[in-house]
Amino acid sequence: MSARADLVVRTAVVVLTALVVIGLAQLILQITGILIALLIAAILATGVAPLAHRLHTVRWGRRRWRLSRTWAIFAIFLLVFVVLSIMTALVVTPVVIEVQQFLAHLPENLARLEELALQWKARYTWLPDFSDLLRRLPSELNRLSRYFGPAAGVAARVFGGLAMVVTVFFLAFYMLLEGPKVKAGFLALFPRSQRDSIADVVEQIGAKFGGWIRGQLLLGIIIGGAAGIGMAAIGMPFALLLGIVAGLTELIPMVGPILGAIPAVFLALFQPMWKLLFVIGWYAFIQQAEANFVVPRVMRASVGLSPLLTIIALILGAKLLGAAGALLAVPIAAALQVIAGELVRRYGPHD
Repeated sequence: MSARADLVVRTAVVVLTALVVIGLAQLILQITGILIALLIAAILATGVAPLAHRLHTVRWGRRRWRLSRTWAIFAIFLLVFVVLSIMTALVVTPVVIEVQQFLAHLPENLARLEELALQWKARYTWLPDFSDLLRRLPSELNRLSRYFGPAAGVAARVFGGLAMVVTVFFLAFYMLLEGPKVKAGFLALFPRSQRDSIADVVEQIGAKFGGWIRGQLLLGIIIGGAAGIGMAAIGMPFALLLGIVAGLTELIPMVGPILGAIPAVFLALFQPMWKLLFVIGWYAFIQQAEANFVVPRVMRASVGLSPLLTIIALILGAKLLGAAGALLAVPIAAALQVIAGELVRRYGPHD
């Protein structure tokens, strides 16, 4: 082959390789949502697997019968669904009632806020004048709809999100059903001499995922309890409800603590000034403690990830994939820690 022909062939190979890489990158970007859903389902399935196995092996009654694997998995997911339904009913019903009452008294409440803003301005001259903004607030609220689109679009996004949650649960359910076959097929890709160590790594990763799920639930209890106790201590209305909301929104990465604080701050607007200041300060303290103290230590106890690695993983995950990245950052980092430990043990220097 001549030098010119060789150059043409090399150029064609480079161009084709670049096109394939670009195409794969575009494909990954297009299916990122699907990949994230699959990853969440895999983490959920792996984390629930030990509980399903334990329920499957328990003997019941005098005849020592036990649930089949399918029914054990179904019972766990049914329990999760019932708990979520109860929590949703506890939160949504009172919230809907409160919203209806708020809308009914909106003009009166806005008039009180306007009067309060005038008093603040008279007492603290350096404060900006909010009375005009409050006077125009009803018309501004009516104009906000153009930023969120028509109601049909909002409803479609809500139902789309619910459909994705249901899809994740079904994926996790079938992953658990097919788990032994999938694991056997995965191990078959490796030489027989390495299968035991690979299976041990998979088990360790599953334990990390289960610990992460338990850690998330513990975080919700801690944050919800702190919020509820703080609100009850100052006599805020619906303190229990505010605690439940804070605990549930803690499961939402990044914006969860802020969303949990909004109802409390809103209710505090119609309370004495010292209560409003306490609510803002208390929720700010909870958010800072959650991000810098509670999360790292809970994840270290439940997942075995150091506080430093937990914070770094959360920052990187949020930067790369937003809320989904922040949600998946800790379990992925824990899995990588297990894999890295196995590689060091196998290929690293030995004394």
